[in-house]
Amino acid sequence: MRLHRLFWLVSLLLACAVLGLSLRIVVVEWSRAAQARSGLEAMEHLGHLLLAAEMASRERGPANGVLGDNLPGDPAKHERLAQARARTDAAFAVLARTVGTPSVPRNEVRALIARAALQLAHAREAIDRTAALPRAQRSPAAISEAIGKMFAVIDDLSPALMRLTNEAVAAYPRAADALIGARIAADLREYAGQLGSQFTVALTSRQPLRDAEHVEIERLRGRVEQLRKLLVQRTEAAPDRVPVQTATATMQLRYFESAIPFVEALTAHGLGDAHYGMDAAGFAARYVPDMDAIVALRDVLMDEALEQARSGHAEARAALLWIGAGSVLTLGLLALTLWVVHHRVVSPLEETADLIVAIAQGNLQRTVPKPRHRDEVADVLQAISVLRANSIARVALEDERQRLVEQLRDQSNTDFLTGLPNRRGFFTLAERHIPNQQRHGYPVAVALFDIDHFKQVNDGYGHVVGDAVLVEVARLCGEQSRRGDVAARYGGEEFVVLMPHTDVASAIQHAERLRHAIEALRIPLDDGGELRITASFGVAACRPDDDSLDAAIAAADECLYRAKRQGRNRVVCAAA
Repeated sequence: MRLHRLFWLVSLLLACAVLGLSLRIVVVEWSRAAQARSGLEAMEHLGHLLLAAEMASRERGPANGVLGDNLPGDPAKHERLAQARARTDAAFAVLARTVGTPSVPRNEVRALIARAALQLAHAREAIDRTAALPRAQRSPAAISEAIGKMFAVIDDLSPALMRLTNEAVAAYPRAADALIGARIAADLREYAGQLGSQFTVALTSRQPLRDAEHVEIERLRGRVEQLRKLLVQRTEAAPDRVPVQTATATMQLRYFESAIPFVEALTAHGLGDAHYGMDAAGFAARYVPDMDAIVALRDVLMDEALEQARSGHAEARAALLWIGAGSVLTLGLLALTLWVVHHRVVSPLEETADLIVAIAQGNLQRTVPKPRHRDEVADVLQAISVLRANSIARVALEDERQRLVEQLRDQSNTDFLTGLPNRRGFFTLAERHIPNQQRHGYPVAVALFDIDHFKQVNDGYGHVVGDAVLVEVARLCGEQSRRGDVAARYGGEEFVVLMPHTDVASAIQHAERLRHAIEALRIPLDDGGELRITASFGVAACRPDDDSLDAAIAAADECLYRAKRQGRNRVVCAAA
């Protein structure tokens, strides 16, 4: 395939790949942004739904007051009930309007809200019908039925609350804690309201609490306490959330330290002489305001969740914009790059290739002389050939020179007898670890040792045996050293071992192993005997602020001489 066609084929494939990948990324980010928007809407709808449920729950207080009043009724109580119903209707109207125009249809939620609104109308009819009777004719069963229908309104809204909560949590997991806390607070407010409504019948009829009412009061108190513990556990887990902590403390103070003792005292009267000292409206006026602290905590948690959701939505939109712009810029840069490569590389290369081929084939149609004559193109080709040959020769000479330099360097850094690095080679290799130690902070230790009584070996057995001892000790150094250690002949019968990533304790253990290996060494002699040798070791650690090994080697050398003075064949380390 010609280079021109290959270029366009590769360009097409590359453009398709980049375009497909960009579209894929944009689609993923678009879906993420859509999910973030849907989750934010769900959270906002949840806030409206919680408000509607709160208003329906608050309506029970004035309704209980009217149910406990005698005909013709206190106009102020009826006015409070009318205002409460107006607030509930307004909350339901806002809820229906917001849920009716979302980006994602929520038909099931709308159906549940409509059913709750219908149940609210039925409950109001039951309350009005019961309140229209003289108080003496209002049976406990009728009052309980009317109140129970108000409870059913919240029950009808609960599935919608659960759906919206789950959708919001799925879109914003980091807001889950605040959302779930808000739901728990809403449930706590509802159960607290139901707890207060249990006294309506007794306050209306001026009768003691019935057994069923007492059982329900205890059950609701247990549920309220359970929700309190769950809520406190969630809020105490995040001490840095100051508004949540403040709202929780206020709830504890106002409801659980004020309203609950009041309920307990009223329960005691209901189980005893039934002298309550108030009617249902008075009970609501005393009890309901303390429940506002629960609502305040719920609102704080919802505001926190909404803030996190709005932040996440903004991040998702920003990411979509950035990725969209980046994708467009990438495609533009790709097109520009392909155009530049084609006009600056491919086309000139094609023309040059055609020219060279034409000259090689003797095509005299070009603006060059015929092949049978010496011309500029032939000179260029000849020059290219000469340059290539010269380049090959120069590379060969350079390689040979580099090989000789490396060979000389190795010879100058290596002890010819033992094959270990000599002192110069040791410092060349070892001091590479000093910058790494200072940068990464790992420990480095040095062990310096020499062969005990080596001069006597040379004097008594000759230099051949002495050389054999040095070779065997060097072999043991190589065998006992770990990967990364640097072992070298430091001079004469002295050897040195650098141990990176090794603290003093590990270095002492390594030195002891090497000392034992040397002690176990047997050097055969010409007369059939064996020569045993020992070695004395000094161990020291490199300090992190050392710029060279001089201090560590000096310390190890001092320890070596201490080992000599203490009797030889031992390891002595410098104090840390």
